[in-house]
Amino acid sequence: MFRSVILIVVLMILPIFAQNQQFVPLIKPPKPESLKSAREMVDNLFADLEAGKSQKIAEWITDQVGYTWDASTRVQKINEFKSQLDIVMISPPASSYGELDGYDLIDESYLPGSDRYFRLTYLSYHEGAPLIWEFRFYVKPDGKTTLNAIQWDDKNPFEYMSTVDMLLNRYYDR
Repeated sequence: MFRSVILIVVLMILPIFAQNQQFVPLIKPPKPESLKSAREMVDNLFADLEAGKSQKIAEWITDQVGYTWDASTRVQKINEFKSQLDIVMISPPASSYGELDGYDLIDESYLPGSDRYFRLTYLSYHEGAPLIWEFRFYVKPDGKTTLNAIQWDDKNPFEYMSTVDMLLNRYYDR
């Protein structure tokens, strides 16, 4: 009887301890040199955007994210990126954006458990409206930081920053 009572008590208490022992992956920030390299890439992109060098930016993006694409896909993607960037640079009212007037880093986040994949999110300011820019970087085995993905979005910055993937690191930063 006494053993049964002890067993029941242990079985009732054990789940309480298990709940408090949830596994949360560690946030491992990338090495400072990887972050510095990524920020320099972004600074160069915005400098080229301000100078109106959409062709140069389109080629750089394609070199970074499309290194496995065949020649015809590369040409197609360069033209797509260039036309999208040209639209950004057209002044209002022909476009919603226009000339670049600065930018700010608004979020830096890391993939939980990895120090080799991270995201930098920027807000750029233009004549007409701001744009959100999301850059995802990968640190290759040789230590070189490369752009893995890029997107720009005209969504309301507050809405964009409240999406699930933007809030992910706040969960892990507790």
